[in-house]
Amino acid sequence: MGQSRGLDLPSYPRAFIAAAKLQRQRDRVFVAMPFDAGHSKTLWKLIQSVCEIHELVPRRGDSNQAAHSIVTDVLKELESAEIVVADLTGLNANVLYELGIAHARCDSVVLLCQRGQDLPFDLASIRCLFFDLSTASGREELAVSLGRVLEELRQPGKPTIIDGSTERTQSVIADLKLLSDLPDDELKSEVIWYSGFLSSFSVGEEKSDRSAAYLDARTAEREWLLKLARRGCSIRCVITPPSKDNLLPDRVSYAMERVRALLAFLESDEPALANIDFVISPYLQKNFYIIGRLCFSEGFRIGLESGYPLTLRQSDPDAVKSSTLLHAALFERLRDCTLMQYPPARSHTNAHENLRRATIRCLQESLAFCQEELRKINS
Repeated sequence: MGQSRGLDLPSYPRAFIAAAKLQRQRDRVFVAMPFDAGHSKTLWKLIQSVCEIHELVPRRGDSNQAAHSIVTDVLKELESAEIVVADLTGLNANVLYELGIAHARCDSVVLLCQRGQDLPFDLASIRCLFFDLSTASGREELAVSLGRVLEELRQPGKPTIIDGSTERTQSVIADLKLLSDLPDDELKSEVIWYSGFLSSFSVGEEKSDRSAAYLDARTAEREWLLKLARRGCSIRCVITPPSKDNLLPDRVSYAMERVRALLAFLESDEPALANIDFVISPYLQKNFYIIGRLCFSEGFRIGLESGYPLTLRQSDPDAVKSSTLLHAALFERLRDCTLMQYPPARSHTNAHENLRRATIRCLQESLAFCQEELRKINS
């Protein structure tokens, strides 16, 4: 770190910056937060623990015990930190002052706020991690989300490798939760893209030898998708139902139950369906998720492995944007193909409804095929 010319630095930000000439320390995190709020002690300990895991050094405005201006200390920390974390709970005046300087001086700023608090309009449009420290699960959720954001800020553009089906699903859930923190009016402009087998909406009561943790995570993934769709987030799914071209004999019963579950969902009066569309691909697609503008994740497996034991997760904005453009184009082409190949018995004036009916017709044909294959196997 560059020398700061002793303790005679000015406390006015512009003059301080001109005089100090400090350099950023790669592992330094400055935390702007109220010191005496009811949640502050718990939050500070959590941030310290997360930073320790990621080999980062957290500092606050009161970290320096020297007897001189705390304003100068704060300015030094803001100029030296690689990342700035700001707790907006209570909209503390000191925190907002430090945040304003941080936004002008640092590219890596993370906003935190207690759930239930409204933010000023100029901050409400910026991604924020909302938290609830009153429960163990709430503290764990914040620790995971904060750790992920810190890691992404330190390695922009570098994808994360997730090893394990349960871990992959839990990662998807964490990203869905993060997306859910957006206000309703902003969430309505976000889109979740999925491609793969029959999507998480086909999860039912089928028998499985998978671990309880994986099955619970898969159910939770479905519930978070439904919550987001009910609030107006659009979900676009590219699926490949079972057919003679892709179904193996030892997977018939499993596939049949998944088709039944998705059919039941599409024929239900679930409000979320107003914001969910399916299109049919005749070819097996890579298992792929794009969650708003947050990230995309691509699952890989060997042969007939259940779940996706190896996943590539990418959060670089340019990579997410290019993947979104590609999947949007694919979805539009497959929409036309789906409507042509499975025209509904009665055309509806609503394009969304026509697509739902076309998907139902395809799934009905797929279910009949599975039933016939199962009859052959058992005869």
